[in-house]
Amino acid sequence: MSKSDVLEKMRREAAQTQHSKEGEQVKNALSNIGKGEMEPIFQLDADGHKLFTIVVDYLEDRGLIESVDVITCTMLAKSLALYIAVARHVHGFGDVIQVYPNGTSNVSGAFTALSKAQDQVLKLSAKLGLSPMDRSRILGAASNALAAKGKSQEGDEIDELL
Repeated sequence: MSKSDVLEKMRREAAQTQHSKEGEQVKNALSNIGKGEMEPIFQLDADGHKLFTIVVDYLEDRGLIESVDVITCTMLAKSLALYIAVARHVHGFGDVIQVYPNGTSNVSGAFTALSKAQDQVLKLSAKLGLSPMDRSRILGAASNALAAKGKSQEGDEIDELL
């Protein structure tokens, strides 16, 4: 298949997606950012949607969410759903190490996917302050910024010593 054929196929599929149910959901979610109820910016499965709702509700109850956070919340819900789906299939050593007929071994694809999804979940969770350490870091930074707002750089006690 030539490059022009591949490009043409991508164009056709992109045009079809724009008019699909999922394409409409994305358009609606993006146009509704900042207008109240948060919806994922792309289609999630049942687990992903439930996780999205849990995270958004948690952050809303604490006043820690803005409308633009819908993007990060959607990515987190998708990553969590993928993590859970893969974790359901990784139970023991045989699921972690793949041994080939010639005797060599390697980390399995399932465990690699699990590790990558876990890394993504931890990164996105930290951005939203979903662990006690992340919350204290975020709240500490906000507190320091608020305290620094009222102070000037000149005329403090150190200047009087000079």
